[in-house]
Amino acid sequence: MKRCTQDHPPLVGIGLPVYNGARYLKAALESVLAQTLTDFELVICDNASTDGTGEICRRFAARDGRIRYYRNAGNIGADPNFNLVFDLSRGKYFKFFPHDDVMEPDYLAACVHALEENPDAVVCQTQLRFIDQAGQDLGICSSDLYRAQSSRPSQRFAEAILTPHNCYDMMGVCRRSLLDLATPLQSFHGADRTRVAELAVLGRFLHLPRPLLKVRDHPERYSRADPSARNAWHDPRLAGTRSVPTWRLYRNYASFLRRPELQGGEQFVARAAMLRWWFVNWNAVRIGVDVAAAFAPGIGGFAERVKQAFSPAPGIDQVRKARRGQASSSLAASGISEEH
Repeated sequence: MKRCTQDHPPLVGIGLPVYNGARYLKAALESVLAQTLTDFELVICDNASTDGTGEICRRFAARDGRIRYYRNAGNIGADPNFNLVFDLSRGKYFKFFPHDDVMEPDYLAACVHALEENPDAVVCQTQLRFIDQAGQDLGICSSDLYRAQSSRPSQRFAEAILTPHNCYDMMGVCRRSLLDLATPLQSFHGADRTRVAELAVLGRFLHLPRPLLKVRDHPERYSRADPSARNAWHDPRLAGTRSVPTWRLYRNYASFLRRPELQGGEQFVARAAMLRWWFVNWNAVRIGVDVAAAFAPGIGGFAERVKQAFSPAPGIDQVRKARRGQASSSLAASGISEEH
């Protein structure tokens, strides 16, 4: 097995930020150590967990020298911890790895091979297989960002900001030389969308039609959290503060128009996409909801529930809706009626 040292950095750096992840952490770490591509280093940043996370991490670090474990003195917030785990990592390629996900054994090998074959690509991601708390299969979904594979940065940018998606492209295997050019993750709801849009400007996305990454859906996930608690999740210092995250998201998108990749004719296409942004995906309404929620926090959760009734979020909600539709079709075909 090839070992990374100070003189031999790893081919792939894996960054695992975690806070109170003991319930699912063991399965995640086992999946890292089972990778067929062995030239990697796993950097764990424990955000001052109060459960058994530290014990699990120390046990795995003692078991394998490719694991480096750090524990923050206090909870610095999710986004600063994501930035920290990236800063501490090394390697030609990098992957963020949530503590509740599970990689199939050939996940890293498949993504790295695709990136090696496509030097103009910035990130490679596979299909996602959603699982529940117990690890049971919920369904498979692919990326919605098909045009992010374009050779034109303006088309990739337009796809990233106009097409609903689940942001899991940023959790793929990334080319670190390009990721180093990206803005650090900021602490607000939607910061992951900022990262995906900026990656789209920097290079092509690769999507492998194989479900090699398992994404766990459970009640503690950020996407299931009360919207009024999101500021504190991003950074505890923001607890109780007012914000308009959708407007902040738009301002970040606008800042990318100054990047050299979007000059000349490419900028015209990108600016047209910025204009269209107001009229898609409920964005104009979202800003109004954000302003109202800053003064009446319950409005945010109510608005999200209303939106979900008409437009399920990409990813797990679409998978669950499809499963319900399949179950209803099966019942109808068997002549059994559903009772409520």
